[in-house]
Parts: sequence; C-alpha cells; structure tokens
Amino acid sequence: MRRNILVVDKDNGSLAALPKLLKAAGYEVIHVHNHHETRSTLAQEHFAVVIAGLEEHHAQKQSLLKSIKASTPETEVILVSRAARVDAAVRAMQMGAFHFLSLPENPADLLVIIEKAMEKSLLQSEVKELRKILKKQQTMPTLIGQSAAMQELKKEIARIAPLDCTVLIQGETGTGKEMVAKMIHKLSSRAHKRFYAINAGVFSAELLANELFGHEKGAFTGAQSTKEGIFEAANKGTLLLDEIGEMPVNMQVQLLRVLQERTITRVGGTSDISIDVRVIAATHRNLEKLVEKDQFRQDLFYRLNVFTLRLPALRERPDDIPLFCNFFMEKYSKTFGKEVTGLSEDAMLALMRHSYPGNVRELENIIERAVVLCDSGTIHLNHLPQEFSTGSKKTRKAHTSNAHRTLADVEQEHITNVLNSVEGNKASAAKILGIDRATLWRKLKKYSL
Repeated sequence: MRRNILVVDKDNGSLAALPKLLKAAGYEVIHVHNHHETRSTLAQEHFAVVIAGLEEHHAQKQSLLKSIKASTPETEVILVSRAARVDAAVRAMQMGAFHFLSLPENPADLLVIIEKAMEKSLLQSEVKELRKILKKQQTMPTLIGQSAAMQELKKEIARIAPLDCTVLIQGETGTGKEMVAKMIHKLSSRAHKRFYAINAGVFSAELLANELFGHEKGAFTGAQSTKEGIFEAANKGTLLLDEIGEMPVNMQVQLLRVLQERTITRVGGTSDISIDVRVIAATHRNLEKLVEKDQFRQDLFYRLNVFTLRLPALRERPDDIPLFCNFFMEKYSKTFGKEVTGLSEDAMLALMRHSYPGNVRELENIIERAVVLCDSGTIHLNHLPQEFSTGSKKTRKAHTSNAHRTLADVEQEHITNVLNSVEGNKASAAKILGIDRATLWRKLKKYSL
C-alpha cells in the first residue's frame, strides 16, 4: 500500500499547514476541504492514513470514521479537534480511530503520531496481502512431485507467473500442461478473473474462429444473435490454447494478429474489439521442427516462445510415482467410499517399472481402476491391468495371437502406429484413419495415448 494521506480540513482551518509538512516528510498528500470532497475522494482512492480536522460537530467526524473503517479497515484515522472531550475520544477509539486528540499548537507535533499510524496501516495491508496469497495457494491445483525436475519447474512457475508474459508449455500428453497453466493463472495478478482453456487441435479453422472470436448476428446461417467469443469472455483473465501445434495454419495468422494488436474481430464483423488477455500455449509437439517443415508459422512461434516451460515425462521422474499413487488412492477412495490406503510390494514394483506412455493421466486411470476392484485396504498386483502381470504391453501383444485380441487392442495399436508414422500430427492421423479430429481426440483420451 502507498504511503498516502488524506487531510480533511476546511479552508484555512486548523490543519492548513499540515499538508506541506507531510509532503516535505515524503508522504503523498491530498487535501480536501468539505464533507462532499471527502466522500468523493474516498470513493476513488484508498489511503493509508486519514487525518480529519473538521470544525463541525463530533458526530460528523464519527460518521466519517465509521464509513472509512467499514470500507477499508486497514486505513488508520486520526481525529483532531479544538475541544476533544473524553467521552467523544472514548467513542472514537471504540469505533476504530487510531487517535483522537486536541489540536496541537504546532502541527509538526502530529508527525510522530502520523508515522505510527502509517506503520500500523502498512503492516495491516501486508497481513491482508499475505492472507490473500495463502488463500490462493490453498485453492491452487496440486502440482505433485519432489524430484529435482519438478522442484525446478515449480521455481520457474513462481518466477514467471507474476510477469504477465506469454508462456509456452511443452510436454507429452498427460503430463499436466493444463494444471500448470492454471497454476500460472492463480499466481498472477489476473487470478481474480476467469481462466479459459480451449483445445486448438479439435476444431476446423472456421469453428475455431467462431469459438475464439465470436460472431455477429447474421454472420452465417443459424447465427440468430451476436455471440461473444472466448477472447472477449476471458478479458483481463487468462486463456490456454492447448495443442497449439495442431492449430490450422490460416488460424495461426489470425492468432498472430491478436497477439500483436491486442484486438479481435468477430466473424462477420468489421469493428476491432480491444482485449486484454494473457495467452498461454501448450503442445506435446516440437514446434521448432514444425517450423522447419513449414507446418507452423515462425513468427507465431517467436510470439508464443517468450518463456518456455518443459514438463518432464513421468518416466523421467520415477521417484514421484509413489507420491502420485498415494494422491490418487486417497482421491478415489473418497470418490467411491472405500478405505484403500496402500499398495503391496509387488504392485508398487510393477508400477515403478512401467514406462507410462500416457504419463500421469495413465497412472491416474490405473489407480482409479485398482481402487474400484480392491475389496481390502491394499492394492495388489491382480488389481492392476493385465500387462503389469505379464510384462510390457508391447511384449504381451507380440506374443498374443490375433484370435484372442480384443477390438479395442487392435484399434489402440493401429492408432498408435498411425500417429508414429506421421510423427504425432493428429490432423494427418485423423485423415489416414478416416475420422475427424474430435473423434480421434476422444479415442486418444480413452486409451491414454
């Protein structure tokens, strides 16, 4: 809070010389002269200290005191009167006044009291701010991990969150990119505003433009009313553009303009609309390689790559696996009304050896399933998927005849092979598979790919 003071004193009143003294002492000072100016100024700005030396009846000062303490409790109020009665002083102190005193012959004598009031006000403001921070941390998404990689990631998040710059989050599917984006939002100055997330890879260019920018009435068949886009809805807040590497190229041009100009134009509209949105982009792909292949615009990459966070895959931090297991066991025990509290040694060993192509999301699905199947307080190997008992999924599939494989097994393997053949490009994979990107996305989520 600023070291600012409001002096309330009628024209050429008893405190006329005080503002000059306070400014010389390094304070920011505003001097008002009547009841109307006081109310108007307090409505526009908060002050650390208010000094009221009005000549009117004590009741008016006490009304002012009550109003200030109700709106900004951390503001300290000093009441000055030519005739300070004991009963009036007692009532004022009970109502929260810092001091109620008779007018000193020399206004400079007030400086010591004012400095003490300032110290108290600033301390109260700091406590209030710390409480806000603590509350924010208590409601923050949980980023689990004690490994060195995760500790470094947490430090980077704390460092960049308040800076309001564009952030690019890179990590494999299931590593928690959206959770990291939410943490950045919660730790930023925009935390009191909305957080939006949209998957840029599941829409066609036309649908994505409609989602992001909105449309005007009559812009296309069925547009019976004006619709606000996500950029407008997220104004003053944060927008996560997930799977930015899958965004259609012609939409990349429009996004670049938004980042440069800080304006959007609704579909079917002609007017620019100013927006103030922090953009966070996320991808599981290597954007630099996409730039080299002309599949992603280089100028947009530079705009997004102000600061890059790389999320480690779960196989790169196996020491965090037991932490996730305990977290998910507790979560789903509450969900299903069970008391599952531990894992057997062989179950934990099998979980530690697994490669987790689906990362944390895959592990969560495994533990959720195990909690559902578990009838005791301990998860055993037989509660885990079959591949944990018979070896890796690839080994199991290689030695299992086609006659005994499920349709889901065949579909999952085929999708995996197609994705590998196109280096993870979901748009190309969807075309090869003969399905749209939304359907592909649902299947990837289903199989934790």
